[in-house]
Amino acid sequence: MFGPLAAVAAGLAVLLTAGETAAAVVFIGILAASLAALFANRTVLRGLLIAMMVVFLGSTAFLGRGVAQLITALTTTDGPVDPADPAALATAAEKVDGAKTGPSFRLELTEDEMTAYVLDGLRAVEDNPLRLVAFDVVDGENGEPGRLDFAARFKGGGVEASGQIAIGLDRGALQVELADVSVGSFDMPGLARSSLEDLVERVADFNTTLEEFQVDVQSIELGSDRLVITGTQGSTDLLTSASLLDGLRAAAASAVGAAGAPPERFGRGEVAARSATPVYVALGDSLAANVGVDDPRDGYVSRFHRQLERRDGVEYGLENFGVSGETTGTLIRSGQLDEAVAFMEGRDVAYVTIDIGANNLLGHLGSEACSESLDAPACRDRLDATFQSYGPDLEYILDELRQAAPDATIVFLTAYNPFSLGLGTELEGATDETLASFNAIAVAVAGDGGVLVADGFEPMRGRTASTTHMLDQRPDIHPLPIGYDVLTGALVDALQ
Repeated sequence: MFGPLAAVAAGLAVLLTAGETAAAVVFIGILAASLAALFANRTVLRGLLIAMMVVFLGSTAFLGRGVAQLITALTTTDGPVDPADPAALATAAEKVDGAKTGPSFRLELTEDEMTAYVLDGLRAVEDNPLRLVAFDVVDGENGEPGRLDFAARFKGGGVEASGQIAIGLDRGALQVELADVSVGSFDMPGLARSSLEDLVERVADFNTTLEEFQVDVQSIELGSDRLVITGTQGSTDLLTSASLLDGLRAAAASAVGAAGAPPERFGRGEVAARSATPVYVALGDSLAANVGVDDPRDGYVSRFHRQLERRDGVEYGLENFGVSGETTGTLIRSGQLDEAVAFMEGRDVAYVTIDIGANNLLGHLGSEACSESLDAPACRDRLDATFQSYGPDLEYILDELRQAAPDATIVFLTAYNPFSLGLGTELEGATDETLASFNAIAVAVAGDGGVLVADGFEPMRGRTASTTHMLDQRPDIHPLPIGYDVLTGALVDALQ
């Protein structure tokens, strides 16, 4: 009788302290010994029964005390949270607030700043059982990413906890998971672990904040006692560097040497939307959303739609899902891609166009970090993060479109360089080179996916002084009607 009970009790105790593998070994070992005892002589049987009784009583006593502590720790929510270090909290809050204000950011928090920021957050969490938490960034080894260890103290039961927080990325959204968690003398079982994970999610609900500000996280780095997050957030105002804006104003004053506007090839479109079959579907960022012109028929989507009808002799429907400020990450997560895919499935889709990726990059190029040189370390870190995340996101997007519209002609429009004014400045050369490399990623991904590529870069190169609002009193990267006509030409040429 005591054999199976001892096996269960001891296995459960080991499960809570050493994990599943060790628990299975102990359970099977004790159960096997109890079965073997049935065939042993009376003396051996008596000894085994006594041993199993000791194991059973000891395990149940340990479990009873430990479970009581665990329940007390997880259910006691009365009492204060230890105060955050004022200086570290002030610095962390300033950094976080600064990251919210621009179209791009590189947020760097030290261990002390993370600890202070989360402690301050704990004070606002209802039914919070934690009194204290502290973080330790552990450097990765042999090329592996670093990790974030934590130590915590509960309000009740005098119980402490420790473990690791794994932070990863999924299409521009942060993924936060607990790993190797122990509370008191226990490794966390599923139920208790889920309680702490729920707490972490409520305290550090990163993605709610990220979605609110249309944030696309491009990289996360843990090392050298710091957490560094690089990303962008939705904005049509991508030029934030004061020195860059001053330079553009000076360029406007001397723009007599800039290339003039090219002749218009196609003219305004006829409709901004139309219900008909087959249909042309457009996705993208502010370019697809016609930012920069007053009439949506001046945008490239309507212009291209008109040219498709003339070219094919077919009256096409038109559905435009473009959203200003989108990056590859937000297009995936904010609903535009899902809405477009849901619309296309089961419909006769003839053409799909998409422009996406400019907002991944231009917010960094227009920031103070990149104002002096694109080779500056602070700028280079931002650009490297952007390049690394762009390809995988774009591959996912194009795969989704191809599956939703397997028979459609899909055309990807590459990004132009708004800084390519045609004045021969050093900034133009450096940003032209960067945009060309960035677009090369899209060309490779599109080629692998059987997607046509429209070159939006080359025909706008050296001409944005006359094709965009870059030399307006308040510089703006978006096209004038003639600029959208140039982009329409790129799409038409891609079909040849």
